[in-house]
Amino acid sequence: MQLRLAIKQLLLLGALTPLAACGGGGGDEPVTTDKETGGIVQNGNESENQGDNQPETPSEPETTPDPDTTPEPSYLISVKVSDKVTITPESVKAKAGERYTFDVAVDEGYKLNGIAGCNGQWQPDSQQYVTGAIAGDCEITPSLTSLVEQAISQEDHTLASADALIEYSLDQLKLATARQASLIPQFYQGVGDTISWHPTHDSITFTSFLPESNVEVLRSTQNEAGKPSAKGLIYAGEQNGHRYMAMAGNMFSVDRNAQTDTLLNNLVVWLTHRNEMTTEPLKVITSHVSSRADSWYFPHNENIRKWLNEFYPNNHTINTSNSCEYEALSACIDTQQPDMIIFSDIDRDGRGYAGVAAAIEKAKQRQIPIIVVNHERFASPMASPLYSYMGLAGEGNYWSEHHAANASVEEQKSLPATLRAVSELLPRLEQGAFDISVLDSCNKNFLYCDDVAFNQAFKTAADWYRQSVSAMDSYGLDAFTKDEFRLISAGLLLADKYRASIDYPIDQSEQGAWQQAMFADWVVSYKRAHNLAQPDLGEFVTDKSQVVKGANAHYRYPAVVNTQQTFSVPYTKQWTTTGWYALPGQTITLTRQDNSSATASIKLNYHRSNTNRAYQQKVYRGPLELAQQRLSIASGETVTFSTPYGGPVYLYLEGSASPVSVTIAAQGVAKHPTIMDFSDPHEIARFNDTLNTTELPHVDLRTDGAEQHLRRDRFLDALGGQMPTVDDLLKAIEEDHLNAVYTLAGYKVQGKTLEQSLPVDVRMNCEALFGRDDCYDTKMHTRTIIQHANYDQNAHCGSGCSGNPWDAAWEIDPTGWGDNHELGHNLQTKRLNVHYVTEGNRDTWSEYGSRAGENSNNIFPYFVKWKTHYERDGQSTTITDGHMNHKDLFYVFMSDAAGVTNTQGERVVVDSRCQVMDSGADRFTVPWQSNDYAVHNGYRMAFYIQMALRLDKQLLTGGARLDNGFHVFTLLYQHSRIFGQFAGNENDWLANRERLGFSLFPYSGHLTYGNKTVQEIPGNDFMLVALSQLTDQDWRPYFDMFGLRYSSLAASQVALNAKSGAVTPGMYVLETDLPSAGMSADLEFLPLNITDGTTRWPRDLSSPTQCQL
Repeated sequence: MQLRLAIKQLLLLGALTPLAACGGGGGDEPVTTDKETGGIVQNGNESENQGDNQPETPSEPETTPDPDTTPEPSYLISVKVSDKVTITPESVKAKAGERYTFDVAVDEGYKLNGIAGCNGQWQPDSQQYVTGAIAGDCEITPSLTSLVEQAISQEDHTLASADALIEYSLDQLKLATARQASLIPQFYQGVGDTISWHPTHDSITFTSFLPESNVEVLRSTQNEAGKPSAKGLIYAGEQNGHRYMAMAGNMFSVDRNAQTDTLLNNLVVWLTHRNEMTTEPLKVITSHVSSRADSWYFPHNENIRKWLNEFYPNNHTINTSNSCEYEALSACIDTQQPDMIIFSDIDRDGRGYAGVAAAIEKAKQRQIPIIVVNHERFASPMASPLYSYMGLAGEGNYWSEHHAANASVEEQKSLPATLRAVSELLPRLEQGAFDISVLDSCNKNFLYCDDVAFNQAFKTAADWYRQSVSAMDSYGLDAFTKDEFRLISAGLLLADKYRASIDYPIDQSEQGAWQQAMFADWVVSYKRAHNLAQPDLGEFVTDKSQVVKGANAHYRYPAVVNTQQTFSVPYTKQWTTTGWYALPGQTITLTRQDNSSATASIKLNYHRSNTNRAYQQKVYRGPLELAQQRLSIASGETVTFSTPYGGPVYLYLEGSASPVSVTIAAQGVAKHPTIMDFSDPHEIARFNDTLNTTELPHVDLRTDGAEQHLRRDRFLDALGGQMPTVDDLLKAIEEDHLNAVYTLAGYKVQGKTLEQSLPVDVRMNCEALFGRDDCYDTKMHTRTIIQHANYDQNAHCGSGCSGNPWDAAWEIDPTGWGDNHELGHNLQTKRLNVHYVTEGNRDTWSEYGSRAGENSNNIFPYFVKWKTHYERDGQSTTITDGHMNHKDLFYVFMSDAAGVTNTQGERVVVDSRCQVMDSGADRFTVPWQSNDYAVHNGYRMAFYIQMALRLDKQLLTGGARLDNGFHVFTLLYQHSRIFGQFAGNENDWLANRERLGFSLFPYSGHLTYGNKTVQEIPGNDFMLVALSQLTDQDWRPYFDMFGLRYSSLAASQVALNAKSGAVTPGMYVLETDLPSAGMSADLEFLPLNITDGTTRWPRDLSSPTQCQL
């Protein structure tokens, strides 16, 4: 679309009327120009303008020919043609000494810097160019700047409109399309109509974030399973005259055929600028290419030479294999003057790319083509710097095995599908066209929704941007520091523009705004030094109830600081808080000061993907993706970055040392409320001061083995009641939450030895059964991770969601059910989970299915609630909890004992409310068959709690009394880990199985195992045998009472282990109330007999026989 800046035309029969020395109407007054209107004034009379302000065409002046007068010289004024500016007229036949006026109109999206030629002057007020006195032929040349290019050069989206950014991007795609269509026919000359190539599973695939320079030569058609795909297998490109190519595998060596050979030769010809007239030998160097001596599977050096002998017989030279590695490559370049280098990624000396970097730069400067032939299953560190230079991102192809099967050569001429999708999305963004219904099938964060309709409407295109900027971030590339990244840069500025106008909450009726917000969230580069702060941060910084239209959710910024600190994690591959905060839009520079070999990545924010619930709530209240870990920082390296959202800065550390440590100097960070040491009163004081004097919206709490990350309100709302101060809250986190849960699971707690961590009764019984070495093996009984917990607006699933981190939609509550339930999820283990199996499959382990999903972890919140009330607070009042009702156990068992039926005479099982519990006819099926979420959770949970009550104050096999029945869980966890330690191989298993209580269990080969080993034992069998070993009793009656089946092998082992008889079927009488401080001592035990259907519930004398069904 053109913006007419001046619309007057002075064209008369192809020539302008000169400004002076023209006669008119026989008069002798000079013609003058009205500078205000640009009209022609003749004899002092202004001509009238017509219609659209175009001047009337002046009449031809009347002259009298004089045959004796010499004709005046005539010259040509021409205009340099541009499709972005219109200068009228385009040419003029001019008279000597006259001056001429030209009108100028510039396209929207461009700025006129000036006009030169014909000794003239630019008059911006009238948008006209007036020549000097004409003395010869001359040309008028405009100088333009694209507003988009100006915006890109200054990294400022305000300098160009959204439409201009989109049109510019479309122009770039047109150029890429033309380049693809031009080069592909050259590459495929003589190949035929189709081509097939399988690079094997030892390969990678490519995407390009530099379509300005690259063409996709070959793309896949399917993966190994036959599913259609379109992954890049070969790319070729050129930058500043330097040509290059990258291949998913080695086409010189792998899956060769006539078509691939022809394609490869054409590519070599293009790379080296050869043609049919070239007679000189092709000079080739191979570097870091694998040989048969390296691996039988990768004889690439040999096969490259074989290929050259076939296609350039007696007309090529090549170095001796492996003679041009690392720094030697530079000398090879000097001495051999190669036409191309074939480079691969084998790093025999483990020195990495640094050893060859200078030589590769020399090759680029001398414009020596480079072919990178991958042979790894991933984009290796050795080749990644070259992929970065080439504008390629590599992805492992081991599992998918994308390949080309009869790929159409004609289809290779088109852009990759992702870029075609981009060219379709951009006009829709320009028009604000988005069908919100394409989101209906998305049941997760839109970033990860793979619905076909959504892919077509938005995601495929947006993913190209997101994957491109993510790859560039990982390479350490800032798109605005290199001219070639035009398409990406324009996309980033478009995202900046959309981001600046976001106004949460966005309802789905605002379809254009919703689409723009998604684009802004998809297209974020953190390696940029100058991201702009997003004005409205929504529920990222405040509760959703405070997110309203027309008001930006934001906060006051504190001063930034420069600081240095050493950070350590006790275990490798962990992330930890720094206490530093990235303010939105603030440039931050981190410099690694240590010489450690540890790798470090910069992690921003803590949120898991589905904590953004726009997909579920149909309201957009905050950025889709806040947490990222794209940027790495090597020893001695400096990294500069920024973020539009801000947030806590974390470090992910990986290394062989223990602990893993790095030292970082930071510039431009803020300090947010953080406690790095719970025992340091000065740090707690600083925390309180920062909390009170800043508005920073996030809080971090750190111990060696666990960290809590909270939105500010989720911390503040926890203070009060039993935890009125920060000190009280910290103590509860450490003692009532972390230490209590880890101790119950038999783990070492921070700050204590393993022996100190365990209760005395546990230590005595474990030592008696398994010995000190196994009971106090720190490696075995230490959880070697940092457990993270997030407290924010939403959890990743439900209102609380397990994992690392686990997250919650509530405020932090160390003694609450939710916090300990979620942490407990992360401690669940198959060997301590209840399982369901049909009667016919009880001797087939693979048929056992866990039914412990939401119940075996509930031993932890149940115990913490009991311990807090009775032991910490010294209370004696009864407490209740609605997560279970022990009365259900009684009703289920008695349904079988009394043979309860419905009105149709069908056997049913009922719960304590006289409701039919589920389909089925007995307790072995009804409470266990369903695997629905949390179904029959209270009944299943009773299996564990009644077990603890049965063992409370009991003497165990080792001769020591269990002082607290809950400690049986500690012994079972220890037993499970010791079992796992020795079940890893046959020799260890056979040497230790007897003392573990599993003497009848072979390592492998038993029919019950299927084709597996003893490691695969299901929870029913493990717990049944382990309890017989711990107690010297037969627990089959207990399992039978609950309806839990077990294998014949386990039953035989129990019969051998249990020398003190069988446990009595029955239960302790509880409903929703928890046992008192005395545990079993204050409870009534109710014996149960399957042959006696007359037993009544002691508290109300009820029975399922009284239910009206």
